[in-house]
Amino acid sequence: MEILRRIAVFLMAIGFVSAGLYFADYHLTILAFLDEYQPAAGLAIGGLGLVALLVTVAMGKKPAEAPQTEQA
Repeated sequence: MEILRRIAVFLMAIGFVSAGLYFADYHLTILAFLDEYQPAAGLAIGGLGLVALLVTVAMGKKPAEAPQTEQA
């Protein structure tokens, strides 16, 4: 599960950074093939990473235990 979380953070970083740098007229080499679709492609990749991160966090939580009552 840890590797999926790291991939999600990586996707968020390159996606959102790519979208932000588009306005400074700077392009990330790893996403050069998507230059004509920026900033929407960067935001979509970042959003995909965010969803993946939220899913891994939700799957990693343990269910809450029911309170135990004493029986007399």
